[in-house]
Amino acid sequence: MSLIKGLSKEKKQIDTQIKKITKSRLNDRTSDSWLSLRELKKKKLAVKDKIHQITKKH
Repeated sequence: MSLIKGLSKEKKQIDTQIKKITKSRLNDRTSDSWLSLRELKKKKLAVKDKIHQITKKH
């Protein structure tokens, strides 16, 4: 169960980073910010899939 909590905490941290970058992208439309946002979203989905797989096993 602590593994799920750790992954959930990591997902929440990624969510806050995504929100921060999304706010900054309103003014800064560089490709660098878009790439970092895309990478964070991929990472978030990977963590979400891990959580789903773990909960499905139990």
